[in-house]
Amino acid sequence: MRRAAVALALAMPGSAGIAHAQAIPHLTPHGYGPARIGMTRAQVERAIGTRLEGEALDDPFQCIELFNDRGHVGLIFMFERDRLTRITITEDSSATTPRGIGVDATIAQVRRAYPRGLRNEPHHYTGPQGRYLTYWLRSGRGVRFETDPNGRVRNIHAGTASIRYVEGCA
Repeated sequence: MRRAAVALALAMPGSAGIAHAQAIPHLTPHGYGPARIGMTRAQVERAIGTRLEGEALDDPFQCIELFNDRGHVGLIFMFERDRLTRITITEDSSATTPRGIGVDATIAQVRRAYPRGLRNEPHHYTGPQGRYLTYWLRSGRGVRFETDPNGRVRNIHAGTASIRYVEGCA
């Protein structure tokens, strides 16, 4: 009887079962859900169904980081030359990579999830205590796990070479 109730809840439009079945998208080197690396700002806004906010630029072809705290909390979208090059998960997001790594994961968990090809470098500010653990695809896209001195993931960046930037667009 219980299975039938669950199946019914999943089949009913607008039900809590549907919301649960449509889980938070994963962050990959190619994007986050319908927001894909390489899209323009307008395309990303249409894909995620909301406007992105941030500092206005005189030149739309500069680098800018944008966000939306209504529905996409803890995500930062970086655009260079009006193209999405990086998406960052911050501590306010519950999103993960397809391998289950999210903010607050340990270095050991990242290493278990990405056993091959993980580049390990000291953090720019915290030195050897904090790390950058970066996994690259042959396509030149990747995922970078930024850890704190306690060995916990604080940010996850995914996208193009811009995942190596230390401070936003720099």
